[in-house]
Amino acid sequence: MRPVLVCPDDLLEHMVAAAAFPGERPLYLVSRASLRTRLGRHGDRAVAGRVTDPAFLHEALKGGRGPVVVAAPSGQLGRVAAAVKDAAPDAPLLVLRDDDRPMSGATVVPLSAFGERIIQPAVDRAAQRVRADRLRAHFYDAERVLILMQDDPDPDAIASALALKTLLGRTRTSAPMCTFGTITRPENVAMCKILEIEVEAISAEDIAEFDRVAMVDVQPSFLEERFEQVDLVIDHHPMEQPIDARIKDVRPSYGATSTILVEYLRAADIKITQRLATALLYGIKSDTLGLERGGTKADLEAFSYLYLLANHNALRRIERPELSHDALDVLAQGLAKRRVVQGVFFSHLGRVATVDLIPQFADFGLQAEGVQWSVVSGVVGDEVHVSVRNVGYVKSAGDVTRAAFGDLGVGGGHRTMAKAIFPVQKLGRGAGEPGGGALCQERIIDRFLRAIGAGKPPEGPPS
Repeated sequence: MRPVLVCPDDLLEHMVAAAAFPGERPLYLVSRASLRTRLGRHGDRAVAGRVTDPAFLHEALKGGRGPVVVAAPSGQLGRVAAAVKDAAPDAPLLVLRDDDRPMSGATVVPLSAFGERIIQPAVDRAAQRVRADRLRAHFYDAERVLILMQDDPDPDAIASALALKTLLGRTRTSAPMCTFGTITRPENVAMCKILEIEVEAISAEDIAEFDRVAMVDVQPSFLEERFEQVDLVIDHHPMEQPIDARIKDVRPSYGATSTILVEYLRAADIKITQRLATALLYGIKSDTLGLERGGTKADLEAFSYLYLLANHNALRRIERPELSHDALDVLAQGLAKRRVVQGVFFSHLGRVATVDLIPQFADFGLQAEGVQWSVVSGVVGDEVHVSVRNVGYVKSAGDVTRAAFGDLGVGGGHRTMAKAIFPVQKLGRGAGEPGGGALCQERIIDRFLRAIGAGKPPEGPPS
């Protein structure tokens, strides 16, 4: 959509006059008396005269130390700047010009910077406000709204759901945050407990009780349940299938869905409480590994905004949840059975009580020396869960995981993190039997190395 500008010819003069400077306001040297008068109405000091005349500049700057702001015709800029530096050599000098070419002894601000740093962000926020207003209008008359997350919601999903409920101005009763599964990872359980966030488990039959269905950090194709109609999808994962929803906002370039919701809240001028800011900050932090994995400028801006609002004591408690002795035993076994093959950290944890240990250990495996990939697997019930991580500058984890395990079940994810789930029997005879852990690991290693083009792995003991 092409922007339309409605503005006076002297827009720059208005922006300069309205600029906020710390401490004492600057002195403006201008060539027209009319501009001096206009600046004076804004409470600014201005002196009119021939700005290329050294005598005028010496008199105007007498006893002053700046700062001095110069906006002169391009043909005169060099002479004006030189004259200013001669008259007040210690005065900080800011020059406004048409381009960003440097100028000796001065800081240059190109006129394009006003559009890039001020106007464009404001235009983006205006467009976001239109989307927010449309979204809120769609849910306005609904008695009950279902806010749905993935089966084992992560911090990004939980925070996004809480933010959407805030954006819609809903209570827990009128817009419950729900999942078809349960929350298993210790950090996520701690997040809900410490921040007092209620997440309800529902079944597919419960969907009929709601007037509207909204999905955050998930898409209809990611779930086994089928939906007749989805009203809203907000997500940052790549689309595997076309999304049939009345409103959809999918931004795969973003590192977290929480970032999208922060933009909605700010555009709609909705106050972000300390509790919500803490949740959203953790959502962005966890999905981007502290902006080291897949973070964008939008994620950085949202992170910076939330950082000053969040409760960092609560955040530290969430990030360091207690580990049970059973969990420590499983992780110890995983370390003992690890193998590093051609820059890939592999470990098969065997049967685990909760799936959360698998991605936790995958994150840990990426810290091993010389490792570019971490692939950790485990058996939950009769299914194999595989978590994949990489350092961010190699092939897409989602693409590789899909190529390695997609024919066995489901697999995919982001550039730097992905997962696969499939029946243990799909790994072949003996994989699901007692003592079949080593066989599972060998077949996972073989499939993964072939997917990244590394060929058949050499035989070898745990490294």
